[in-house]
Amino acid sequence: MTTILPAETSPWQVIDKAIGNQISHNLPGAVQQGYQRQLGLNALDQAQADIAQAGGDPYKIAMAFAKAGAQNPNLERSLGPLMQTAMQAGRVQNAFGPGQAGRGPGGQPGQPGQMGQLAVSGAMGRSPMQQEQRPFPTPSPFNIMTPQDMVEESKRYAGSVNDPNAYQTRFASLQDQNATATAQRQALEEGALNAGITPGELPRFMVVNQHLDPRNPAEWLQQAKRNYADVKNNDDMLRRAFIPGLGNGLLGQNRSESLKRLEKPVQENAKRGLEQEDRKYLADNYLTPTEIETLYHPPTPKLEKAIESMPKGIFPAQKKKTWGDVADVYRGRMDKNPFVSYEEALERDPAGMKVMQDNLANFFLKNVDKNTSLLGIRDQAWDKKDYDWRQFGPALRQAQEMGLKLEPFQIREMSTIETQPPIQSLPDIFKDMSRIPAFLRGAK
Repeated sequence: MTTILPAETSPWQVIDKAIGNQISHNLPGAVQQGYQRQLGLNALDQAQADIAQAGGDPYKIAMAFAKAGAQNPNLERSLGPLMQTAMQAGRVQNAFGPGQAGRGPGGQPGQPGQMGQLAVSGAMGRSPMQQEQRPFPTPSPFNIMTPQDMVEESKRYAGSVNDPNAYQTRFASLQDQNATATAQRQALEEGALNAGITPGELPRFMVVNQHLDPRNPAEWLQQAKRNYADVKNNDDMLRRAFIPGLGNGLLGQNRSESLKRLEKPVQENAKRGLEQEDRKYLADNYLTPTEIETLYHPPTPKLEKAIESMPKGIFPAQKKKTWGDVADVYRGRMDKNPFVSYEEALERDPAGMKVMQDNLANFFLKNVDKNTSLLGIRDQAWDKKDYDWRQFGPALRQAQEMGLKLEPFQIREMSTIETQPPIQSLPDIFKDMSRIPAFLRGAK
């Protein structure tokens, strides 16, 4: 059969018309749905921005949602719960200040617009409580909360649930927990005193055993006494190392070996929470910062081998080594460094000094890990490899720029490395009689 087309109609127009008829039945609904969805999203975005600027003002919050409803009437059903959430957040903000409403995970203040984000997230089925993390641990016999801590935690909790009334509920709960924890602490301390722990030992005893479960005081005390017996053995080792006398580890010739024997007790005590107390005891007994740090972070055999392989520098450390050297002091003669000074080297050969710094930076990048004492490396390189102490700070900073990551204790070491020269140990001070007057004046 033959189909006769109108003269003004081409085959392509016929095909186009047929396809168009099919699309016309389906496209309008899809387009309309997408258009309405985009209108809704735009309205919610605008409402969120308006709420962020409302400052907790209920009138401004209500107007923001009214505008959203006017832009898209299909949102009217969902806007009611959203507005209640935002209004409640505004009341919390007015009650506790802008820093409390809309706090995110861990109690950290939210970014601008957080209150609006809470409202919108509520519409999506996510409750702020699902992301809540307590910034304050629950009171326990080893964590008695201060009144200020309880106030801050109660504010944070009320903000997280968007309910000002929750403040008093949370505060009363913390008071009850604190009272229970305090009574339990007193019971544990009384049991320890009855078991022979002296009042002077009690604070250290409680720190050592804070990780034990205190719900059964009898079992807690039994295990606590065993733990403390180990600590007392470690303490005895520390004290014996510093008994006065020229033959002991403090002033004797084998100081390094004596210090090596202290690594185990100080590290075991550190695991029980006693590091800060022990550090003070060591410092009071004239250990240098480097010696203390290397007790907690001793060099590994691999690191010691790497230091031995370092090329020599050009700045030999000026220290008196023998009694013959000390006699030169009384004769008025001082050995002069045959090499140029650090300042002269910087001025005369900056390129050569840069090469030395690059080499040090590469050494740190390859050999420093999370348990390496930077002071320990500096002390050995300064003493044995003839580097000036002022070379280490810039080299470490350069290594950081190259990717070296430092632990918090290493960052603390950096403040000493960059500002203070190495301090000789007490035996070295007494080997060099010229330093005794300075020592008696308080230098060490």
